[in-house]
Amino acid sequence: MPGIDLDAARKRRLAAAAEKARAAQAEFTVGEEPVVLGGTTVATLPAELPLEVWQPLIGIPYLPLLLRNLVEAAQSNGEQQAEAASLIVDVLASEPGLPADLIAAAGEMGRRLLGEDGYGRLMAERPSHADVLELVRYAWSKYMGGGAGLGELIGPSASPSNAGTTSNPTSSASTTSTPEASGDGPVTLDSSAPAAS
Repeated sequence: MPGIDLDAARKRRLAAAAEKARAAQAEFTVGEEPVVLGGTTVATLPAELPLEVWQPLIGIPYLPLLLRNLVEAAQSNGEQQAEAASLIVDVLASEPGLPADLIAAAGEMGRRLLGEDGYGRLMAERPSHADVLELVRYAWSKYMGGGAGLGELIGPSASPSNAGTTSNPTSSASTTSTPEASGDGPVTLDSSAPAAS
């Protein structure tokens, strides 16, 4: 009776999966990371954030005011939150083209980050709103060193955050100066570098 060797089948599956993983890693240079959607790599995040990604935001009227109001709304409660939300509505009402400008800028930022082909493949997979937010969270964490505060603006994520916070002195009577908070600038993580302790 011939039977079936499930151990041998499992060994073949695991070997094929390991080879596929090795081949996938060979496609990317150090620091680059694949963006997978629909079971395939649709784009690659570059090792470092290109400065040109920010350019589409330049010149959008009222954008700094809108961002400040969004942060205030995310950090406030009760009546203060209602006031901040009201200011956001006022900004949007006073500049009717702002939402369209922001959507166009976001699309252009995606093209500059992922490349024309990568952005096209991503859009061809018809990503959901949640897919895009997860990608934004991940990119923010990759390029900005954890993205403190971003999660508050765009909602909770299923993935836990390891971002730390900077503590404030507990007493105003201290005579020594408090050092500047670390991590004020963008941080680029290299997957080949050892993690900082």
